[in-house]
Amino acid sequence: MSSSNNINQSSIPYNGWSNYETWLGNLWITNDEYNYSILCEALRLDGDIYKKAEWLERYYHSQLDEVVSEYSLWQDLISRAFSLISWTEIVESNLD
Repeated sequence: MSSSNNINQSSIPYNGWSNYETWLGNLWITNDEYNYSILCEALRLDGDIYKKAEWLERYYHSQLDEVVSEYSLWQDLISRAFSLISWTEIVESNLD
C-alpha cells in the first residue's frame, strides 16, 4: 500500500509529459494499430488542435462509458485518471 501525501500526483511531470496519465494515454494510443488509426483520424480533422483533442477525448470517453458502465469504485477511479489526460498535449506531440 502506498503512503498518502499532500502532493497532487497529477501535476507531477512524467517522462517529458505533463503527467503520468497523459504519458500513459499517449503510449497506448501510439503503440496499438487500431488506436493509432483513431489518433490519425483526429489529426486529419479540420480545425485547430483543441478541436482535434476534443474529438479524440469524446471518442475515448464513449468507449470508457461502454466498458465501465456501472457505477462503482472502479468507474470513479478510471474516470478520474481519464480526466487527467491532456488531450491537447497528445495531439500536439503527434502532429509531425
